[in-house]
Amino acid sequence: MKNLSQMPKFNPLISVIIPCLNEAENICACIQSAEGSYPSDQVEIIVVDGESTDETLSLIPEHITVFQTQPNRARQMNMGAKEAKGDIFVFCHADTQLPKGWREKMIASLEDTYVVGGAFQSRLEPDVGSLKWMNLIKLPKNWRFMYGDQGMFVRRTIFEAIGGFPEVILMEDVELARGMAEKGKVTRIDLRVITDSRRMVEKGVLNQIIGNAWRMIRYLYFQATPEEIASTYRSSREETI
Repeated sequence: MKNLSQMPKFNPLISVIIPCLNEAENICACIQSAEGSYPSDQVEIIVVDGESTDETLSLIPEHITVFQTQPNRARQMNMGAKEAKGDIFVFCHADTQLPKGWREKMIASLEDTYVVGGAFQSRLEPDVGSLKWMNLIKLPKNWRFMYGDQGMFVRRTIFEAIGGFPEVILMEDVELARGMAEKGKVTRIDLRVITDSRRMVEKGVLNQIIGNAWRMIRYLYFQATPEEIASTYRSSREETI
C-alpha cells in the first residue's frame, strides 16, 4: 500500500468567473478578494462583462482575462466557464467578495470525492441594524438555500454534465444548485462571502426575506416562470439597465 504522505496532493487550478454589468464601484474589490495572494497556477480570474456603460472595464487590471457578451448573467457565466482552464469553477458576482482563505477551505471540502460543489455562508454589508442579525444566520447545506450571491462552486466535470446554466433571466443559480444535488453531495463552506445589501436596503429587510421565500416557493412548487420571478425581484439599479 502506498504511504499516504507519498500520495499526490489535491491541488487543482480554480477558475473564478465574475459576471459583471455596470459594477464600477465593486469590481476591483471583487477581483482583489478572488486573487488574494494566490499564484496564477492556483487561481485563474475571468471577468465576463455584459456591455457595461460605466467605468467597469477601465478599472479591471490589465492582467485579468476579460470577455464581453450581451447582458445575461447566465450567458456570461457560461462563456467564462467555456474559456476557463480550471478543474473547479467558482461563480462570484461582481458585488461579492470572497473571504480570506477561500481556496484552502474549498479544496478541503472537495477532498471528499462525493462532494460535487456548494456555496459559502454570506454576510451582507454594511453589517448594521437588522442586517447584523441576518448575518448571524448559518444557512444549511440544502441546495434550495444556495444562491448566486453566495459564491457558488462546482467541479468542472459536473458543470459540463449538467449542461451549464440555463440562459434564463433569473433563477439560473437555483437550477445549477438543483443540478449539482442530482449529481452528488453539495456542501456549505463555513466562511462568509461579503455581498452588497442594496436590494435588502431598498426593499426592506423583512419584506425581502419574506419575498425571497415566497418567490422560491412559487418557482419550485407552483411553476412560476423566471420572468415572473424577475419582475418582483430586481433592484432599482437593475431596473434601469
